[in-house]
Amino acid sequence: MRIFKAIALIMVMSISACTSTNSIMNSWIGYSVDDLTASWGAPSSRISRADGGSTYTWSTLSSDQYGIHECRKTFVTDSTGTVTQWSYNGCPKLVLK
Repeated sequence: MRIFKAIALIMVMSISACTSTNSIMNSWIGYSVDDLTASWGAPSSRISRADGGSTYTWSTLSSDQYGIHECRKTFVTDSTGTVTQWSYNGCPKLVLK
């Protein structure tokens, strides 16, 4: 029984050290893209939009036993540079805090 409790405690502690990619991305809604780039560095790409806003994408590559993976995190800003939308593709659902 002690082993079960110890394993359960370790699992809870491990999970509490993680957060979701959704919550990280959502935390930037309403912030300036200047704040975002100050935190994340320069984006991999920036595309100007017809409405005066921009689309910024950060792309990272990683590899494991299954191959090479690309994680793309994209933010859309309005004409004032405020983040209004986000999306991601190929990224892990949970990340370390």
